[in-house]
Amino acid sequence: MLPLSLLYFLAAAAASDVRHTQVVILGGGISGISLARTLTAHNITDFVLLEARDELGGRAHTATLRGSAGDVVVEKGCNWIQGPGKEPIVALAKKWGLKTTPTNYSSAVWFEGLGVEADGERGRFLAPEETDAFMLDYDDFIENAPGYSEWRSNNSLVDVSVRVATSIMDWMPVTPLQRAYEYWNIDYTFAQSPEESSFANAFAQEAGIANERDDFVVDPRGFKYIFVQEAREMFGQKLTDERLRLNTTVHTIDYSALGNGRDTGGKDKDKGKGKGGDKDGRREEHKREDKTAGTTKPDRPEILVHTDKGTFAAPHVVSTFSVGVLQHQDVKWVPRLPDWKKEAIFTFAMATYQKIFFLFEKQFWGDSEFIMYSDPDERGRYMVWQNINAPGYFPPGANNVLMVTATGAFGRRNEQMSDEEIVEEALVVLREMYGDVPAPLDALVPRWTLDPLFRGSYSNWPLGALDQHHSNLGQPLGGAQSWLHFSGEATSADSFGYVQGAWDQGIRTAEAIVACFAGDCPDATVYEAVTTCEQDETTMSRRSVRGAGGRKRGGAPRRHAILPQKQKEKKN
Repeated sequence: MLPLSLLYFLAAAAASDVRHTQVVILGGGISGISLARTLTAHNITDFVLLEARDELGGRAHTATLRGSAGDVVVEKGCNWIQGPGKEPIVALAKKWGLKTTPTNYSSAVWFEGLGVEADGERGRFLAPEETDAFMLDYDDFIENAPGYSEWRSNNSLVDVSVRVATSIMDWMPVTPLQRAYEYWNIDYTFAQSPEESSFANAFAQEAGIANERDDFVVDPRGFKYIFVQEAREMFGQKLTDERLRLNTTVHTIDYSALGNGRDTGGKDKDKGKGKGGDKDGRREEHKREDKTAGTTKPDRPEILVHTDKGTFAAPHVVSTFSVGVLQHQDVKWVPRLPDWKKEAIFTFAMATYQKIFFLFEKQFWGDSEFIMYSDPDERGRYMVWQNINAPGYFPPGANNVLMVTATGAFGRRNEQMSDEEIVEEALVVLREMYGDVPAPLDALVPRWTLDPLFRGSYSNWPLGALDQHHSNLGQPLGGAQSWLHFSGEATSADSFGYVQGAWDQGIRTAEAIVACFAGDCPDATVYEAVTTCEQDETTMSRRSVRGAGGRKRGGAPRRHAILPQKQKEKKN
C-alpha cells in the first residue's frame, strides 16, 4: 500500500501535467482549421488543436502512386469543389492558386458488359445515339423531383426513400443500363443506395441545383494545401507552434464537471414532433451565459481531454469527429452521452465512397472523361471509371491513371479484400472493355470505413432522420460558462457531406465560442424526445374507390397535375 504522502505527490504531479487553455479543438481537419482560424481572427489565441495524424487536412488527404517514370500524387479523399454554398472554398482555391479543372459529365462512353460470367467473351461500347433509350425516363424524373418534394412538404407528407419516390414518379430501372445510369446519378453522389437515402432531405435538395459546375482538383500539392496554408498563417510555416499537437490521439473526454450530461442547462418538458422545430413549446432553448472573457479561471468548470500525450483542460472543447467515429465509439465519453445525442448520432449515416486508383505504363483508353461499365448482375460493380488523363487533367505521358469509384455496400465489401484481389477483379472488367490490359504499376485502395480516425468518407441524410435529429447532432452539452461543442460537415443543415459544410461549421462553432467569451452565448436548442405526429384515420370502401367501368375516382391527383411545370433545357 502506498504511503499517503506519496499518493498526494502523485495526484499533484498528475494535476501539473494537465495543460489548461480556453478552447481545445479535437481534430485537425477542415472544420478544426476553420475553427482555429476564426478564433484567431477574433483575437482568441489561447487554444490547442489536437490531431491524431502527423499532418493536417483530415479527409482532404493525398496519397502517392509509385511508377517507373516517377511518383503521381492523387486525392485519396475529397476531390471536387462542388455543391451548394461552395463559394468560401472557391475563394480559398483562388487565394492559394489551387489548380483545378472542370468536370464534363457529358464526356462519357458507355459499355454494356457481360459480367463475371463473360468467360472470355466481351460486351460492347454503345454508340452515342443508343444512350437516350435508358437516360430519358430518368432525366424526366430528376427534372420533376424538386417540385414533387416541395409538394409533399407543403402537404405535410412524411419523408420517403429515394426509391419510393422514383417508383411513385414512374421511374423503375429494369435493365442493367438503366440501373447503371441511376447509380451514376444517385449512388455516385450520395455514396448510398436509393433505398437508404432520404428523398426530401438529401436527394431533392441536390436535384434542385441547376447548371452546377464541379471543379476537380489536379494540383500535385493536394486539395489539403489550401487548408494547411491557412493553418500556417496561425501556427507558422513549419507548423511548430506549441498550440498545435500532431500525433496526439484522444481516448477519453470527461465532461462530468458540467453536470450529469443528461441535459444542456435545463429540463426539457416537451417533445419535438414532425418536420422541423417551431415555437409552440415542442423544443427547449437553453440560455448559454459566459461572463468571463480572456483567461480561464480556476472556479470555472473544465472539460478534460485525455490523450496518449497527456491531458488537456478547457471550458470549451469542440469535437470535430466524424459521425462514423462517434458511431463506432472510438472515444470514451464520461459520463455517457445523453440519449437524445446518441439517437441523433446513430440515426444519421456515414457513407463509404471509395476511389480506387491504378497507374499504368501506357494509356490504352480514349480521351473521354468517364468510362461507364454496365454490369448485368451487380448494380454499381466497378461501374464509374474516370480518366485522370483527360484533357485538362494530368498531363499525358508518365501519369497514366484510371480511377474507379465504389460506394456503399460494394465499397465496404472491397475494404475487406486485399489490394491484389481488388486489382485482379478490376482487371477482368478492363480486359472485357479493352482486351489485353497489362497489370498496373501501382494501385491505391483506400479503406475509409476501417480507418479508426474516419470510419467512412462523408455523411448522408438517410431515411428516418428528422430535422430534430439533425439539429440535436450539432447541439452542445453543458451550460452557463462551459460547453462541449460538436462541429464538422455532418452538422451542416445545407452542406452536409461537402467540404464547405465542414468549413462553415467550423466558423459557426467558433463564433458561438466568441459570443460566449463576450458574455452572450447563443441559445442551445435541444429535442430531448423526437416523437411522431398523431394521424387522422381515413376510411374508404371499395365502392368509393372505383366506379362503373373501373374508372378511378378520388384519391391523390396524378403526378403531372401536382407538379409545377418547368421548362428545362434537355441535356446534350
